[in-house]
Amino acid sequence: MKKLILLLALIPTLLFGQNNTWVRFQVQFDFYAPQESNFFMVNDSTGVQQFFYQPTDPYEVLDTVINMVSGFYTISLTDNFGDGWISNQPASFKMGNTCQGDIILWDPVLGSFFQRDTTVNILPCAPPLLGCTDTSALNYDPLATSDDGSCVYPPCSGLSFINSVAKCDGGQAEIEWEWQTASSSPNCDVIGIHVQNGGLPLLWNSYWPAGLLHKFTTMAGQGQQAPGWTSDYYAVLEFIDGTFSDTIFQTAVACIPGCMDPTSVSYNPWATFDNGECAGAACPPDENDITLQITLDNWPGETGWHIVSGMDTVASFPEGTYDFNDIGLTYTYDFCVDTTTTFTFTVTDQYGDGLAGSTSGGTIDGQIVIYDCNGDTIWYLQNPAFGNSFTEDSLTSISCGGPITIDGCMDPAYQEYDSLANNNLQYLCLTPHLQGCTDPAAFNYDPNATINQIVPYGDYTLTIEDDGGDGWLNSYIGIEQNGVLLGTYAMGPGSYEQSFDLDSILTSCILNVYYFEIKSQQTNPQQLQFQTMHNSFIIEDTILGNILMEEGTNPFANNGLGALQGFASPLWTVYSALPFFGDYCEPVVMGCMDPTAANYDITANTDDGSCIVIVYGCTQTLALNYDSLATVDDGSCIPFIYGCMDSLAYNFDATANTDDGGCIHLGCTDIVACNYDVIANLDNGGCVYPIQYYDCYGACILDTDGDGVCDELEILGCTNPLSTNFDPLATDDNGSCIPIVLGCTDSTQFNYNIYANTDDGTCFPIVLGCTDATATNYDPLANTNDGTCIPYVYGCMDPTQFNYNALVNTDDGSCIPFIYGCTNNTQWNYNPNANTDNGSCIPFVYGCMDPTAFNYNALANTDNGTCDIIVLGCLDSLAINYNPLANTSDGSCVAQLLGCTDSLALNYNALANTDDGSCILIVEGCMDPLAFNYNPSANVDNGSCIPFIYGCTDPTQFNYDALANTNDGSCIPYLYGCMDPLAFNYDALANTDNGSCIAVIFGCTDSTALNYDVLANTDNGACILPVAGCTDVAAYNYDPIANTTDSTACLYEAVGCVTGLGAPFGSGFWLNDGCFAWVIDVDNYCCDNEWDASCQSMYDYCQLGWPTAIEDISKLGIVVYPNPTQNTITIESRLEIEVEVYDIMGKLMIANNSKRIDLSEYPNGVYNLILIYNNKRYNTKVIKQ
Repeated sequence: MKKLILLLALIPTLLFGQNNTWVRFQVQFDFYAPQESNFFMVNDSTGVQQFFYQPTDPYEVLDTVINMVSGFYTISLTDNFGDGWISNQPASFKMGNTCQGDIILWDPVLGSFFQRDTTVNILPCAPPLLGCTDTSALNYDPLATSDDGSCVYPPCSGLSFINSVAKCDGGQAEIEWEWQTASSSPNCDVIGIHVQNGGLPLLWNSYWPAGLLHKFTTMAGQGQQAPGWTSDYYAVLEFIDGTFSDTIFQTAVACIPGCMDPTSVSYNPWATFDNGECAGAACPPDENDITLQITLDNWPGETGWHIVSGMDTVASFPEGTYDFNDIGLTYTYDFCVDTTTTFTFTVTDQYGDGLAGSTSGGTIDGQIVIYDCNGDTIWYLQNPAFGNSFTEDSLTSISCGGPITIDGCMDPAYQEYDSLANNNLQYLCLTPHLQGCTDPAAFNYDPNATINQIVPYGDYTLTIEDDGGDGWLNSYIGIEQNGVLLGTYAMGPGSYEQSFDLDSILTSCILNVYYFEIKSQQTNPQQLQFQTMHNSFIIEDTILGNILMEEGTNPFANNGLGALQGFASPLWTVYSALPFFGDYCEPVVMGCMDPTAANYDITANTDDGSCIVIVYGCTQTLALNYDSLATVDDGSCIPFIYGCMDSLAYNFDATANTDDGGCIHLGCTDIVACNYDVIANLDNGGCVYPIQYYDCYGACILDTDGDGVCDELEILGCTNPLSTNFDPLATDDNGSCIPIVLGCTDSTQFNYNIYANTDDGTCFPIVLGCTDATATNYDPLANTNDGTCIPYVYGCMDPTQFNYNALVNTDDGSCIPFIYGCTNNTQWNYNPNANTDNGSCIPFVYGCMDPTAFNYNALANTDNGTCDIIVLGCLDSLAINYNPLANTSDGSCVAQLLGCTDSLALNYNALANTDDGSCILIVEGCMDPLAFNYNPSANVDNGSCIPFIYGCTDPTQFNYDALANTNDGSCIPYLYGCMDPLAFNYDALANTDNGSCIAVIFGCTDSTALNYDVLANTDNGACILPVAGCTDVAAYNYDPIANTTDSTACLYEAVGCVTGLGAPFGSGFWLNDGCFAWVIDVDNYCCDNEWDASCQSMYDYCQLGWPTAIEDISKLGIVVYPNPTQNTITIESRLEIEVEVYDIMGKLMIANNSKRIDLSEYPNGVYNLILIYNNKRYNTKVIKQ
């Protein structure tokens, strides 16, 4: 702030003395005056200093008058730095008076100097008359010729007008403060405006003269703010006299420029003021609107362009207008061109590669399109690689005719819906859509549906992300659907992502996501990178996780350098998508639908005929009880467990199911022992021998009396257990027994028995007492009378009772209690039940005893029938409810109010108490003339209006619509039949399934075929006709075509055998005996030498069914022998096979292609033999023992 110094010498003329002149100095020092010791001084001709002044503040102002003697004076200006009085605000120096005018006038002070000396001649001049020269001041002096700053003004009387307006300057919120002081007094000049917003007030200093209308605008907030931002501001004006005005209030709001027309393609629902983006350029009548859209390549700085219309340059964007911030961006411009002539467009490229960035190390090719105001293309750049320059002239604009009117049905609920129509003609909407599943491949496909039924709404989750974790700062997302603003979303620093719920999103309307980027005060790409590069968002189905939108980095920083684009804030772009939460179509799931089948598929909805009948059993091929026919394992599989199965053996294994021949029988092996065991093969040391006097069977060797006690062991004594001297050890009775006499043997007891020799526990003691059952003190426990009996005396034994008798000893229940009361029968409260008078008698008092009666007597105890009933009512004879019978007012008097008193009437007046005949009956009904059930007589709409619903109203028809009320002639009759397209008897014309569907069962339907399927109804061409022949591949005449075995047809070689069945025929004989052929094939000795017992044994073995009956292997004609074996297994086959041997636990033991398998090194047990031929596996079990 400048410092103003007024040093005015107020010396009256009478005191002017020896001084005969005066001068006024008006000095403006520069900024560096205090630092560089700037000052000025005045010396007279003798060198004596007359005046000196040095400033202390930058830009200080001095205004002073000094009196002096006329003559020559030297004026000196100094500057220690030597650059003179110059800085950001040039200094000035003025010296003069009213007689000579300006003696020195340096405005500004120019030139560099350390000291500037100037000599002047000051002539005599009468001093000025100092005083207040302002006529509006209280102390105005009309004689004063020079104002001395002494003017005094009345206090400022405040403001006559105040106002404030929230404004926008682009994206910057502002407040315009407006005022006018009530007085034009200089006291009311405003020198400052204080504006506060929560924190310390900000001060703007200036000068606003009083009495005039002033406006001053201040910023609100820092730059662009997010939607919904508001902030309260307060302003106070400071007057020059040091006082302050009343407070001015205003609320600032977010400034979001954009198109506010919801019908415009550039509509921004968050815009708070329209910036003219909606309608493009507003052209005068003689000009047409055109729109140019340019997309820049990787080198924007090389591109320039201009448009010339007639002789005028409409637009000019020279090379260098764009920079690296504009890589790949598209800009749209609107211009007006002359309607009477064509226009020319020229594009240039400094480098010479046009807009073809991809040809010069980039990835982006540019594009230019020019549209007319109807949105049709006037011209577009066909070849981006145009070189240094390309010009297209004779381009023609057209006037805006507006969109062409397209009539049609605009209701998507109808089949006649026209998406191109912009003028709805409802009568063209004829056939309502029938919603349903329209996918023919779906399980619930509805051939009658005309539009696919989708889920109407659902929930999404919005996740906003920031890879840098420093927050979105001035970025945010706004979401809008169907004109409804769903909210804005952003997040602060410290998080990498944040999720928000978007509930009940409609699938019938586009969901628009607006991404806003607000320019901050950051100034370079390095700073901006942290603001803009990391932002992204995802919108996905909350339940299924399907992604509707997924946008990566900030679209306004996609040049890779992280800087915001160089155009006006805010930057915003729109992402749009139609929500989809799926439809109601159900996919066809083929499978077995029979819940009793082995392969029942609970998810299947269409049976594919693959059901397998459940056969429970063991399905493990290595199990003891493997069942080849089983389809479902029932958990019954039993593994082979080898061990001793003899339950009597020492090593009996209860878990074993296959005996290994190793049973051990423990027992006594001593033949002379009583327990000698002929089966035992291992002595257990437990031989038992007979004891003395007994044989092995426990019988006495000598027993004369045959009592089972050996003679040597007999004991004499009493053997009768009922005798008193019974001897339990005696084996022979000697006649000494004494019989037992039972009784009480205690002489002190009541029942002592002198004859008893054996106490039987029946003794009981003597009990003295009264044994008379009629006495009062009879003791039922006494067995001996002691003479104490007392007879009964009956009466009342209660001393508190009225008839108490002190002589009685037995209370007979006759006690009478004292009953106190009035015993005088002439008194009001006489008590006939009382037996003791208590002095409470009360005489009779007659009167009305009803407390509800009009003449109730509270003292009466005997009602004499004189009560009068209280009659409540209105006692005012002028009231509508006056009651002449009432004797007590109830405050219910009601003044007469006329009106309709019928509560059921349309114009019922609840306040009226007197009906004036004006009631109007209520007629409820539908009052909508466009409704199906419109009632013209109704005066109260009861909400029953039903819209016209077109459809089939005939309930006997297939497509009867219970909701329809207007028949549209679309009825279709029922056509019954099988509607399952996968069924055998599917009827394509049927619309009603009658349950007659027969599942398609594929198979052979030829009853003469080998694989005839009696259940099949559809032949699948798989029938196999029987072909008889020899099916044994080991036979001489094996027929590979045959599929029906004829055992008599097979011939086996018996060449040159000297013995056996083939001997009589000699060489070259073919025999139809497979077992003979097998024996001589297995053992040549049987053919070449002799047919011995071993050969016959093998033959007999074969005749019993082995090996030709072996499962699986017999299909190849392979023989495995001997089985069981002790060492080696031989595999007899002419086929090239691979061999694998597994133990009972499934471990691979042997794998080779040898036909002799040596098991000598392996333990005894069962092994699984696998033979592999033509990539098929055949198995059997072999036993080593």
